[in-house]
Amino acid sequence: MTNITRTNAGAVVFSIEGRTLKLDTALDVKQYTDELAAISDVTEIRLGGNTFGVEAGRAMAQALKGQHSLQTASLSDMFTSRLRNEIPLVLEALVEALEDKTALRELDLSDNAFGPAGAEPLQRLLINNRHIQTLRLYNNGLGIEGARLVSEALVKAADKNREEGRASSLKVVYIGRNRMESPGIMHLCKAFEAHADTLREVRMPQNSIRPEGIAALMDALSRCEQLEHLDVQDNTFTEKGSAALAKVLGGWKNLKALHIGDCLLGAEGSKLVLTALTNGNTALEKLHLGFNEIDPEGAALIPELLLNKKSITLLELNGNAFDPEGDAVRDVKRVLLENGGEGALDELDEMEWDEDEEEEDEDEDEEMEKAQKAVNDEGADDDEIDGLTAATAKLNV
Repeated sequence: MTNITRTNAGAVVFSIEGRTLKLDTALDVKQYTDELAAISDVTEIRLGGNTFGVEAGRAMAQALKGQHSLQTASLSDMFTSRLRNEIPLVLEALVEALEDKTALRELDLSDNAFGPAGAEPLQRLLINNRHIQTLRLYNNGLGIEGARLVSEALVKAADKNREEGRASSLKVVYIGRNRMESPGIMHLCKAFEAHADTLREVRMPQNSIRPEGIAALMDALSRCEQLEHLDVQDNTFTEKGSAALAKVLGGWKNLKALHIGDCLLGAEGSKLVLTALTNGNTALEKLHLGFNEIDPEGAALIPELLLNKKSITLLELNGNAFDPEGDAVRDVKRVLLENGGEGALDELDEMEWDEDEEEEDEDEDEEMEKAQKAVNDEGADDDEIDGLTAATAKLNV
């Protein structure tokens, strides 16, 4: 059985992906290393979904040294059940194998729980191989210290680029689910600024970033004028972070996808963002705004926002606090239909909207208006005024 596929597009793919193999020794991987030794034009390698011990990992890394056409290294989920001190040793071997590969464009190390200890050997690769365009570090347990190490390496790479008079190659960074928190993001902001001229896509969901970190991140990304895709879902904005995002949105003329779902924008913060999106960002194709406490006033801003968004293919509004069958939603659907985006609106089956509570609020408002009118009516007798005043006080409690 061969593990090598040659595609019509000219790609040569070596893959043992997803086989749940437990590979401990050099003998365990001999059939794979022999295959790699027999050819020298592999363009993509996929090793994920298996678990490599130190000896097996080093043997595979040695086999990769001769693959100078390698463009994509998919090395996610390689260390399940391995000891924490084993993983950096394998990473060191892989770094040594990949650091001189000038054709390498994409590196995926996601779902490897190597933490800061793994980020240390990775630094060498990020500094020395400055041809990588797409860096995927998703769910690596980096934390604050790991974020610092990755950022430090990327900044040093940018410095070396400047010394050599060459542009950065880095275009896409995936670095979500790493619990970097605001201090970790502060470190990464330096890296984003250093590569601002080339960055097109930044995805960093679920990193426990607080509003001060969001504000710093938006300031750093404001320098990335070519940004096309931003995903910061499931972090905490509040009004402070929302204001920071609203301030910089206008500078991203090419923005195609904005994912800020489940970010606790809040009623006021969401209005800031929706207003900022209204006049610009006409290239938007996907807008994720779910679970952000958008209220009826905020929802009323969305139809106007969509008027100049002719390319919208996905709009997520689920989990917000407005009527899913109200005027705002009807207007949203109408504008999408007029723009050729029928079906772009996602499901609205988890709205935090209580119709009965809204009706009660309306009834209370009517009672308060009647009470106030009676109090101000010179013709009302004292008993009526006293009763209505008491009713007003009760409604205000």
